[in-house]
Amino acid sequence: MKDTLLHSTLRQMQALLFSPRFWGALVAVSAILGLTGPFGTYQELELLPRFAYWLALALVTFVAGYLAMRLTLGILFGNAGAQPVRTVVAGIAAGVPVTLVVLLFNHALFGGPVPQVAEVAKLFVNCSLIAAAISFLSTLAGRGARDVPANADAPATEPAGNDAKEGPPERSPPSVSPPSQSAQSALNDRLPHAIRGKLAYLSMQDHYVEVHTDKGTTLVLMRLADAIREAGDIPGLQIHRSHWVALDAVTGNRRKDGKLFLKLGESVLLPVSRSYANAVRKAGLA
Repeated sequence: MKDTLLHSTLRQMQALLFSPRFWGALVAVSAILGLTGPFGTYQELELLPRFAYWLALALVTFVAGYLAMRLTLGILFGNAGAQPVRTVVAGIAAGVPVTLVVLLFNHALFGGPVPQVAEVAKLFVNCSLIAAAISFLSTLAGRGARDVPANADAPATEPAGNDAKEGPPERSPPSVSPPSQSAQSALNDRLPHAIRGKLAYLSMQDHYVEVHTDKGTTLVLMRLADAIREAGDIPGLQIHRSHWVALDAVTGNRRKDGKLFLKLGESVLLPVSRSYANAVRKAGLA
């Protein structure tokens, strides 16, 4: 469970670190702090070094605080727990590493004596309050998104050369091809330019939707239902509470241990849940 939680947290952090919006916000905040020079940095540093200081400090404290916050909340509460309690715990959990990072960062850059306990405690309170506020706002932004049980709905990778052991031979979709999709959709506009292309499938990953196109994969912070809606007129079908497929991306199907999977490309197998099995059969995919 802890390995899955860590993996999920790292994936979400990776999505944030590759997000232009994240970097835009980080640079904007660092620019404001660099210009105003709070906490004595205006007197200690020139403009460009001051901006670099706040940019580096903001990035490092974000990484430390985000990891501590997500892992602590996941271990203690999972997806449960009252929001006020989660907010307080998130603040304390993130406040500890962020305080240490700030102390070490400032000592390495400015030197000086070790701060007194009262100063450290004041810094910890400030860091915890900021982290708690960020946690609360993040929860509001992600409210309504569904969490997916770890590994229960993850796409399977088909082992090479093991067809005979997995069950009956694969059945191909009907010979009549579905209408080819257009790359233009509201969902496509959300993706990084390098990933925009022909949509293959969507999968839920915690509060994110993992979007797979013929150009690559990325995570988008939204609900699966909203992602499906934004796919627009692209011919597709929801096959599971956590998976949606574009019809022209399906290359066949498999049965493993009595369960139906749709095959996409050479190695991806997506599970079909019972509630969607009838729709999959009507579409001629099974």
